[in-house]
Amino acid sequence: MKLSIETFQKLTPKRWLMLGFVVVSIIFGVVLLAGLSATADRTKELPTAQVPTPSTEALLGRIQAEGIDTVVPSLSTTDIKTLVAPSQIALLNGNNVKILGSYLVEKALSSGKNPERQVASALPSASAILAMLARDRDVDDYREHATEEGAAGSYYQNVVELVPYMKPLRTTYEALFAGFAQALEAGNRCGDPIAAAEEAAGYKSGVTLPRLSSKPRESEYDYSHTFALDIFLQEVKTNPTTGLEKGPLLFSLSESIVLATSSNWRGGEELSEYRSGGITPKAGNGVILYSPNQRRFFLYFHLNDIMVQPGYLIPAGYPLGHGGNTGVNARKPGHGEHLHLEIYEASQGRFLRNYEIAEVVF
Repeated sequence: MKLSIETFQKLTPKRWLMLGFVVVSIIFGVVLLAGLSATADRTKELPTAQVPTPSTEALLGRIQAEGIDTVVPSLSTTDIKTLVAPSQIALLNGNNVKILGSYLVEKALSSGKNPERQVASALPSASAILAMLARDRDVDDYREHATEEGAAGSYYQNVVELVPYMKPLRTTYEALFAGFAQALEAGNRCGDPIAAAEEAAGYKSGVTLPRLSSKPRESEYDYSHTFALDIFLQEVKTNPTTGLEKGPLLFSLSESIVLATSSNWRGGEELSEYRSGGITPKAGNGVILYSPNQRRFFLYFHLNDIMVQPGYLIPAGYPLGHGGNTGVNARKPGHGEHLHLEIYEASQGRFLRNYEIAEVVF
């Protein structure tokens, strides 16, 4: 039917009402589908029940009967990634998982595949890693944020649901990460900091080049965080159009395997303004590292950009990206110009306190 201004002018009140109902229904449907899609993107991370498929059960049976060293040469990379997925990894002990991690890298190298990509495809998501490390107080915060309508609420609800699945798997996944790192190092796959950024040649220690970051006053530690440290950055430039900051280059504190990164945070100063991306809505762009030698997780938040990728092994002093003010917390007026750093001491099952992080960094 050809529509024109005259056509609308001839509509009766009843037809105007019907037309309005149709338009509202269409709009509601689009919004509902978008919401369901966003929710699906988050909840699909949940592991299925830990009941192995017949083929996986056969592999597990062979490992138990013949031993991992006998079975692992016959496994494909797909077999290995199936065995170390969240839905199955709990059925294996840490030693077997470490061997599977090492062999995944070795098989990739021997077949001419990119081992970092193979490792990345077997890593849990950033949300799952946060769920592994979550304290009771963190879960309470996640539950509170999950009541927020929109994308932020969906994000935090997903983490809440992941906690009971992922938290018991932390030490098992640590074994997997250690296996990855061991084989990558043996294959000479540790990254070259200077090749990544010439500035890295001037790195000495800490999280930035000399004089580009400063230690907070001890009297102010607890005003910010108890189990994190906000490290203030120098030479920060602000985009006058977007308000986004770009600070100095940030560096890894330890030889680590890159577990998760995000450089696509979209949001504002409130959780209600969050749209997508980031390690979390509040953390913004960031990097999560794990050091097998130290058994520590390093979490860098609020970055402007990211220069590393999941699955890569990097040395201390490797450039991670530039400081920024992404994330709800840092986007608030006067809250930028800092790196939010957390360190999880896996051997003790706890996050380091602010003064302990300061001792590591400075």
